[in-house]
Amino acid sequence: MATKTTHIDPMRGKSIGASQPAVRNDDVEKKGEDSTELGAPPTSMEFPEGGLMGWLCVLGATLIVFCTFGYANTFGIFQSYYQLEAFPNQSASDISWVGSIQLFLQFSLGAVTGPLYDKGYFRAIVGAGIILYIISVFMISLCKTFWQVVLAQGLALGTGIGLLFLPSLSIVSHYFFKRRAFAIGIVTAGSSLGGICLPIMLNNLIVSHGFAKAVQYTSILLSLLLVIAFTLIHPRLPPKKGGAPPPSAKKIFSSVPFVFLVVGFFCVSMGLYFPIYYLQVFAAEKGISKNLTFYTIAILNASSTFGRIIPNRVADHVGSLNCLVFMCSGAGIMVFAMFGAGTPGGLIAVAIIYGFFSGGYNSLFAPALLSLTEDFSEIGMRLGMAFLVVSLAVLTGTPINGALLARFGFYAPIIYSGVFVCTGAGAMTVTLVLQRRAKGTWKV
Repeated sequence: MATKTTHIDPMRGKSIGASQPAVRNDDVEKKGEDSTELGAPPTSMEFPEGGLMGWLCVLGATLIVFCTFGYANTFGIFQSYYQLEAFPNQSASDISWVGSIQLFLQFSLGAVTGPLYDKGYFRAIVGAGIILYIISVFMISLCKTFWQVVLAQGLALGTGIGLLFLPSLSIVSHYFFKRRAFAIGIVTAGSSLGGICLPIMLNNLIVSHGFAKAVQYTSILLSLLLVIAFTLIHPRLPPKKGGAPPPSAKKIFSSVPFVFLVVGFFCVSMGLYFPIYYLQVFAAEKGISKNLTFYTIAILNASSTFGRIIPNRVADHVGSLNCLVFMCSGAGIMVFAMFGAGTPGGLIAVAIIYGFFSGGYNSLFAPALLSLTEDFSEIGMRLGMAFLVVSLAVLTGTPINGALLARFGFYAPIIYSGVFVCTGAGAMTVTLVLQRRAKGTWKV
C-alpha cells in the first residue's frame, strides 16, 4: 500500500518525488547514520508529511508554544498590573523592560540552541528549559520588589523560554516538508491559544484570589502541560556527524535575500509588540469599561489564532514569502489604526484585525526563513542567527515606545511602531523580488 511521502535532496532542499512506497522511519534513520558517519550526508531523505509520530510531535510542540509564547503574550496584563497597582512609581518604560528582556532572551538564545539542536542535543535543551521555566514562573508570584520581577520574569523566565522556543519550532521540520508551513502554523497557534486562555484566567484570578495566587494556579497548569509535551516530542532524523563543518555566520549573511529578510524581521519586531503590550493600557486610559479591557488581549490573541493557521495553509500553495509580505503590510497599517481604538467598537475592531495580521507574521517567520535554506542541516543555525538579530529589536523596541508614551502620549509610539513595521514589510518585499527572479516563479 502506497502512502504519500516527500523525498528531497537534503543539500538542495528540492522535492524529487511525492507518492512512493512507504519506508520505515528507522530504515531512513539508519541510512542517514551510515552516510554521516562516513563524512557525507545522505543522498535523500524522506518526510512522512505527518503520521502518528509527526502529529504527536506537532501537538507536543504546540503545548510548548502555548506555555511559553502564550504566556509571554499575556505581558500586557502584567504591564497593566505593575504600572497601575504593584509599582505605580515605576515608569511605563521601566516596566516594559521586563517584557523586553524576556523577549530578547527568547530570541537571542536561538544563537546557542540552534547549533546545539543541529548537533542532536534536542531533548537536553528542552528538558533544561522546562525545569527553568517552571521554577521561574512560580518565583514571579513571590516577587515583592521591581528588581525581583526583572530577575524572575525577565531574566530567568526569558532564558527558560529561549531554551524551548527554537527547538519546538525546528523539530516539526523532521516530519514535514511540503506541508511544513501548515504544521508550523498549527504549532505557533499555540501562542495565540495561550494568549486567549491565560489572560482571561489571570485577570479573573487576580480579581478573586489576588496576584500571587493567580500566578501560582496558572503555573501549576503550565507545568503539567510542559511535562506532557516533553513525552510527545521526539527527533526523527539523525544529527549531522562529520562531513563539512557547520556554516559560519559570515557565510549565512553573505546571502542577499537572507540579509533583507532578516532586516525586515528586525524592523517589524521593533514595532509589532507595542499594540500587544499597550492596547489594554490604551483602552483603560480612554475610559473604556474594565469588563471590556480585561478581554482585549484575549480578543487579539483569539484572532491571532486564525492569523497563524489560515495564512500558513495558503502559504503551502502560494509561497511563504508572498504571504509574509502581505501579513506584515497589513500589520503595519493596523498599527496606525490604533488611533481609532478609543471607543469600544474601535477597540474590538483593532484587536481582531491586528491580531490576525500580527499572528501571520509570527507563524510565517520560520517557514519564510526555511524557504531560503538549501541545506537542511543548517536549519538550527539559520534560525538562530535570525533570532539573534530580532532579539536586539525586541530588547529595545518596547522600552523606546514606553519612553515615547511617557513624554508624548500615545501619538508618538503609534507613529514610531507603524513606520517600523511598514519599513520591515518593504525590506521583505526586496527578498520576495530577488527570490522570484532566482527561481523563475512567483510562488516563493
